[in-house]
Amino acid sequence: MHEFSAACSIVDAAVAAAVKHHAKRVTAVFIEIGQFTFLIPEQLEFNFEIASRKTVIEGAKLVITIKKGRVMCNDCGTEGEAQSIPDIPDQIAMFAPMKCPNCGSSATVITGGKEFIISNIEAEISDGS
Repeated sequence: MHEFSAACSIVDAAVAAAVKHHAKRVTAVFIEIGQFTFLIPEQLEFNFEIASRKTVIEGAKLVITIKKGRVMCNDCGTEGEAQSIPDIPDQIAMFAPMKCPNCGSSATVITGGKEFIISNIEAEISDGS
């Protein structure tokens, strides 16, 4: 239920923003999620739909942008996009050390790809009357 918790957080933040800005209805929520959050976009969308029911967010589109993982190599100092090790099944590749994009070393530290950010919210604002 990792995705349900994340969806509830998105809905809570979007509802709070909508109330603060007197929105009648939220039409879209744009988020950025990092590769290393291990959130599955399809499950996040499904859970967002459930979590947003009977709120000002209900019916809003969830627009997801995946941010690639980044690593820094302790051997050569290169920072770049994470490369998974070939020959490892996808189901466990996310838990394996990421290879350096320059020298191929597995002595890397994650420097990006853990983002979980609402980047934008589109809404219909009431006219105040």
